[in-house]
Amino acid sequence: MMNPTSTETFSVSLPPTYEYIRTAWESITAEHRKDGDYLSFITLGLSELSFYNKYNGDDHLSRFRASCLEQRGVVEVMTDKTLPVAGLTANIRTAHAEDGYFYYFGLVQINDVYGYTIIGDCDTVSKDFYEPLFDETFQSLQYFGNPVEAMAKQQAGIDEMMNKYKPAEPEAPVVKIYEPFVVPDHEYWKIGEHQFSLTGESQCSISDGDGALYIKIEAQAPQHIAGLTDDYSNEKVYLQFYFKGIYNAGVPTGKFLFEEEREASYLAYLWKGGFDFIQKLSGEVTLQDGWLGIQAYFNEHPLKLAVKITPDLNWTNYRFLSAQEVSTAPPEIVHQLWLTDPYTSILQETIYPLTQLQSLSIDFRNKNDFKEIPTAVKRLKALKNLSLTGVTALESLPLWLGDLKALDTIRVSNSQIAGIHPYIFQLPELTKLYLSHNQLESIHPTLPEKLETLVVSYNQLTSVPASVTRLTYLNIEHNPLEKLPAGLENIPTLNLELEKKIKLLDYTYKGAGPYDDSRFFAKNDPALLQLLETKINLTGLDEFKEGLIGRSRKAVALDTTEEDTYDQKGNHRFGGLPDLPPGVDLLAAGMQFIAQINCADIAALQDYLPRTGVLFFFIKDQEELDPQVVYYDGDLDELQSAKELDMESEFTPFRAIASSYASIPSLYNASTLYPELAELSEMYDETEELEAALREKPAHSMNSYVFKQHDTPEMEAVDAKRGKPEDWMVLLRVSSDRKTGFCFGDAGEIYFVIHKSDLEKKDFSNVYCGLESS
Repeated sequence: MMNPTSTETFSVSLPPTYEYIRTAWESITAEHRKDGDYLSFITLGLSELSFYNKYNGDDHLSRFRASCLEQRGVVEVMTDKTLPVAGLTANIRTAHAEDGYFYYFGLVQINDVYGYTIIGDCDTVSKDFYEPLFDETFQSLQYFGNPVEAMAKQQAGIDEMMNKYKPAEPEAPVVKIYEPFVVPDHEYWKIGEHQFSLTGESQCSISDGDGALYIKIEAQAPQHIAGLTDDYSNEKVYLQFYFKGIYNAGVPTGKFLFEEEREASYLAYLWKGGFDFIQKLSGEVTLQDGWLGIQAYFNEHPLKLAVKITPDLNWTNYRFLSAQEVSTAPPEIVHQLWLTDPYTSILQETIYPLTQLQSLSIDFRNKNDFKEIPTAVKRLKALKNLSLTGVTALESLPLWLGDLKALDTIRVSNSQIAGIHPYIFQLPELTKLYLSHNQLESIHPTLPEKLETLVVSYNQLTSVPASVTRLTYLNIEHNPLEKLPAGLENIPTLNLELEKKIKLLDYTYKGAGPYDDSRFFAKNDPALLQLLETKINLTGLDEFKEGLIGRSRKAVALDTTEEDTYDQKGNHRFGGLPDLPPGVDLLAAGMQFIAQINCADIAALQDYLPRTGVLFFFIKDQEELDPQVVYYDGDLDELQSAKELDMESEFTPFRAIASSYASIPSLYNASTLYPELAELSEMYDETEELEAALREKPAHSMNSYVFKQHDTPEMEAVDAKRGKPEDWMVLLRVSSDRKTGFCFGDAGEIYFVIHKSDLEKKDFSNVYCGLESS
């Protein structure tokens, strides 16, 4: 379930992977952590385009791209691409840094002054997992409100915070000189004139997740210090650091310069607690001779700290990042080696002694002459993970790779490899194989016995073997596929373009029968057709008349009116409790009641729904929708009145009135969904005027279009339940509604979608339900 988050001018839906979400004025940040380890970070925000004026370039785009080379230190460009975002075209640049990190920069310009930006990061070897999440997050962005007012409010808030802690009579500016750290004879922590009491030994460990050294130092402040410590922690404070690239003969060694808690090499990170959030640490952090020393400032407060580091560290968890680090280590403790742009001439001698190596990653961001895997890798019988990325000159994998029987994961990308020897596919422990962005023309029909995940996107495959149907995860996107094996559609997670699924797989809807499709379209209703023609002419969209009329649906608007007192059974109702049909006990089963619709009351407005009876709509919850739609076509007197139910609802019951209207498609992504209306995706004023002229958007509706960022509810239903998008219809769209108290995500809406032939048969047992947040 996506995590919808918004500011005053924009909203996004963050993937559930990102659980640590913060909003500050016009900025949203989110982190993915696991067992306390930082894995990925996203930040989005409103930005003035003048920010990019300090970078070289003749226009906004070129200056934005130039900024990507400096915002996160020295990086090497990987790709430039575009994405549709909020009906506009966003520019994306991806890059690598020497520390093994992948960066994703994006900008969508909304006018000549403002734009929205995204920056995402992760380990380079995790790029294939996170980059689609970055795309998905940015494409979910919607903007609204007044950016001028929002930016003014943001600046005012920052100024207020700064002034809050500004001395009444400011003294001369503090000159921040960072003295070299000298190992002392005792531990201390001092900020300004305040002595902090260290509480126990520093917590020091090497994570078996990201292989970094974590050090946490806790202390007690002498008292609450206004503007320095916060109001909630009882003067308990801490600093926690993450370090990479610090191995030196078993002693953590290195010097890191922080500027407002950012470290340019990205080999170190800082978290703090108990301090006022406005305080930012700037200064030198040193690892030396078994000590951690800090010579720095918290804004204007000088900070000096020295603590001993626990000498007993499990270096087998450490991720070595260079041949230099490895050269000072006993070979048996080197279990992880991640190299970025290494000299290929030293790879053989670097790897040869490391017989206990379990994870080897070689990542090239620059042009290289890496044409073959060093034969020293043959000796790595304990190797579980092998990653080779950016290996543009590599043309094949050696046969002996199949001798490394402990291999669990292989990742090879951006190579010239067109095929893989069958012997490699006999690896007994291989569970994950990532082979995107290569030149693969075929896959051997016999897959490794334990293989669960196969990623072969962006290759030259025209088919895949039948053996892939037993996998749990398969990504074959962006291949010139011509044929696919039967049963592929049953893989639990299949990443493939929907049009190829429909064309190449058995996506027929089981039990489908005939139905009259004309009933669903407004053009077949004389009154709605006349209204459409008139309003299209008035808004100057005559050249698109045929396409708009051809796509418009004969919809039913349902507007909530007044609170329902449950005096009438079987009426239109949203929220509250239902009038339960005999034998229906879904509330006792924990289902949430959403709505009940009296079919007889709207029979004159359409001719695709049952002419009599009541439709009841339930979901399990917003995390797991699991819809249930019940159709009752008996005597309304036999319904159990909501008044008689001994329970309460979190939603307020509201009656609704119905009316007919013509629903035109959302033209935000018209170029891909409705090619004949593609040009309308840029004509915002005209299309908004037409929508308003036809009908103000109702709170809820049936057989209407639903705005979605990427696809449509009907396409979602096909992905989940088969068929073709045109065979499905939106049985009910339910919006967030202040009256009832409905709030789906962040002011979003849910939609129940049914196959038209099921509707014809009055069979509501296979309804799909989705949620789109604003």
